Amino acid sequence: ERYLNEYKLTKKEADKITASKYLSDFFEASSKICNNPKAVSNLLLSDVARILNEKEEEPEDIPFLPEDLAELIDLTKKGTISSKIAKDVLEKMFENHEKPSKIIEDNGWIQISDEGEIKSVVDKILEANPQSVTDFKNGKDKALGFLVGQAMKETKGKANPQMLNQMFKDAIKNM
Repeated sequence: ERYLNEYKLTKKEADKITASKYLSDFFEASSKICNNPKAVSNLLLSDVARILNEKEEEPEDIPFLPEDLAELIDLTKKGTISSKIAKDVLEKMFENHEKPSKIIEDNGWIQISDEGEIKSVVDKILEANPQSVTDFKNGKDKALGFLVGQAMKETKGKANPQMLNQMFKDAIKNM
């Protein structure tokens, strides 16, 4: 009941987390640190559960601390890394037991949020894909997704997707 009321989890989420005392304690400790119980629940029940299943391990085998998961959530929320990169960081946390910030730094995964840097990528992608620009102007919204996808590929997934979306829209509007 407390998980439903205090943490605003669904009954299914609450049932899965409270099925293990260790997982429940881990959830509460992480949630308290990052103050984002929904994000903690989502990570534990999706990516962490998937990795544990693949390794045929139990929640007690999670090789990092609740504060490490909370740090990963905070770094994603702040925009330091994208949610896609967060999944890669989580995989590495299972492999080498390092802190998320160290993994991100060691791998050069900090999200690009510099407007000038993103603008140059946007300009390059627009120049290389005139048909997609025309398609978007003609109401085909999928063309914007294609352009953003090309920019993400160009930046190896490190560009801030919200900034990319907005910059593409602005650039196309001004063409």
